[in-house]
This record gives sequence, C-alpha cells and structure tokens, in this order.
Amino acid sequence: MRFAKTRPRQGKSRHHLDLGFAASIDCAIIIAAQELGLFEKYGLAVRLSREIGWATIREKLLHEELDAAAAHASMLFSIYCGIGVVRRSCLTGMLLGLNGSAITLSNELWDMGVRDVKSLGGVIRKLKGSRIFMFAVVLDLSSQNYILRKWLRSGGIDPDLDVRVIVIPSNLVFETYRAGHLDGYCVAEPWNSAASLSGTGWVAATTSEIETNHPGKVLLVLQEFAEKREEEHIRMLAALIEASRYCDVPGNRAELARMLAQPQYLDVDKRLLANALVGPFDPGRGHLAVEDFVIYDGLKEGSPSHARGKWALDLMRTLGASESSPALRPEVIRKDFRHDIFGKAVAMVRSSDLKNQPLVPPPPFRESRVPTKSLDAPSMEAAPPSVVPQPARRPPDPAHFQRGLRRLLESQTIEPTTALRL
Repeated sequence: MRFAKTRPRQGKSRHHLDLGFAASIDCAIIIAAQELGLFEKYGLAVRLSREIGWATIREKLLHEELDAAAAHASMLFSIYCGIGVVRRSCLTGMLLGLNGSAITLSNELWDMGVRDVKSLGGVIRKLKGSRIFMFAVVLDLSSQNYILRKWLRSGGIDPDLDVRVIVIPSNLVFETYRAGHLDGYCVAEPWNSAASLSGTGWVAATTSEIETNHPGKVLLVLQEFAEKREEEHIRMLAALIEASRYCDVPGNRAELARMLAQPQYLDVDKRLLANALVGPFDPGRGHLAVEDFVIYDGLKEGSPSHARGKWALDLMRTLGASESSPALRPEVIRKDFRHDIFGKAVAMVRSSDLKNQPLVPPPPFRESRVPTKSLDAPSMEAAPPSVVPQPARRPPDPAHFQRGLRRLLESQTIEPTTALRL
C-alpha cells in the first residue's frame, strides 16, 4: 500500500507553526512552552489551536492544516497504516506524558452498592437483560478504551456483550454524563474531577493503577514535515522538553493549573485541574490512593522508545485494528517511534543548559489578555461546593445538544430511547 500525496497548501505560511491540541492535561507541556516563552527561546513562532476532538486533529494533520499535534500514540499507527483514513507517513519524536486518565462512575451505581470493578460486575450481571449500561471513551483506538476494557474484564464484565462502550469527544463526555446518558467513562483530566468535585460522580480507578506509567499522548507530525522543516521540528521538541521539566516540578503545578485554566486553553475552573496536578486527589467518594497521576518529565520519560511503541501496537491489536490492516506489523514501530530525533532535541536542550541559560525562566504568572469570564457568566470561583461547576463558555442549546447526541448514538447503532432513556 502506498502513502497518499498532497499538493502544497496555497497560502500556508512558513513563518509560524500550527500546533493542535484537545482540552485535557495531556496538552500541558505544549501550553506551558507557549506561556513560558520557550518556543520563542528556540526561535519559533507557534500558534496553538484548540480542537474539539481527536478526529478533527487527525483530519487537520492529514490535510496539513496543522504542522504538529498532541495525539494518541495509537493514531501514529492508524495514520501510517491507513486504518480508517488516507494513509500518510508520520512519526513522533517525543511522548508528551505518562498516565493522566481515570475511570468515573455514576452516583447511581454507588447507591446500588458499587465500590470497585468486582461489585460493578455483580450489579451488571444482576440487571442483565433489563438494563443496558453505557460507558464512553474519547477514541476507539485509544489507551482509554483499551484500559477501560481491561478494567471491566478484571471484574468479569465482557465490554462487548455486557455493556455498551461509545465514543464521544473529550470535552463533551462530562456534559453527556451529567445529562444522565452515561453510567461511566474513561477520559483524561480534568473531566473526571469535573464529576468528583461537583458531587455528580466518583472516580473508581486511575489508569496508572491498571497500566503503570502507560504512554499518554505524543507529538505527532507527518514525515514530510519532519524532513523538510527538520530544524524547526527539533527546536519545537527542545522547547517541549524544557516545558516538560517545568511541569513535573511539584512546586510549579499550581501555576500550571492556572495556565491551563485560561479561556483559550481548557477554559475550566483551575480547581478542577489542581485536583490531579497538585493533589491530594479527591475521587468524590471512597478512598483512592493516587501516586504519579501524570508524569511529564521529558528527559526521563519522553523518549519514543521501541518498548513504548510496542505497548501502543499491542493496544491496537487488542482492540482489533490488525484485522483491518495487514500493514500493522512490528517493523512499523521503528518508523513511527523515532528515538533518534528525540536524541537530537535532548542534545539541543543540554547545549542550552551548558550556555548557562536558565532551564525555565521563573516569571510571574502572565495573565491572559482574553477576558476570563463575562460578568453574567456563572462564576466557578465563587460557587459553593454543592453547586456543580460550570464551564466559562455558555452551554449549547439543550435541544440542539440532544439532537446532536441522538445522531451520534444512532450512528453507532445504539437505540437512544432504549439505551439512554432520553
């Protein structure tokens, strides 16, 4: 199978780089690099573009509307092997972090006696045939889908027969859940804390408990970009490595939460972000001992090694991707996971350190020039604990949301009125 070719985009500026991300703590080092001026330090002009979901990021990368993006590690294989998309040669030179996700369950399940996956299995078996339990993930071929299914199986639950698992964009998962259409979900932060801190749900497990130090997101680029703009690519990685070291320092985490909370980034209350970033982590109900909810240090953990690539490949195979693509073979790992490129970026960072340049300048927090909230918007800062936190943006029209969700569920062969009790 050959790779697709595209014509150069007309009007595409070579004076800046477009870097995409979805709203979660997996994108933290990208935002930190921008806020701390690290891209500028390495001579780059970078525009960050918040996207609604992973499918949008994938399509914009394929059509070269983005030069790079924070993406699921599995997306490397799906693009390189042409699984559900036009085949393009792509690669990563860096992991953007480890862990960072969790599994959230409803208060209704808690009231039914669910405390862990084993008791969840008992409830599901007891009600089998009379109720369909619904769970959500953000991408079919994702670490969250893989880990959620592994967790369910550990409780004797068949994720294909005993429950329904559907795909919903990250920033819509909590809204869908809060509207009563889901029994649980697996997603990156802060969307688990949105449930636990508002009292609308509880965190049953973190993904790091189920798969210790699993890869989160990677910086994904097309091979053509990595070759034609090699120097800019290496400089971008160097800036991200420096940012990752800043993000992993416990004393910087509160500041990091404030950076991410800004309207142009995650647009949420910083307390939702601090729950996982600063800690101690509040699961909402019960007790959950959490260590290393998310790890960012790129020098220690950012290498796109063969072992990390094999983990992502095994994930793809477990989720059935190999059945649809004979190109999904072990030899693809060395083409997609480029430790050699990462090594060049590390050398650049160390060269910068030797020149006695500070690793990360410690300026005071730079307030965004974008207004944080309108005067009549619900204030999450002032809300008492009993009030469900609201995003700064106004929610969409409920009727429009319901129609859109119904179309989404119907496209996945789910009967909305039966399964979700709309």
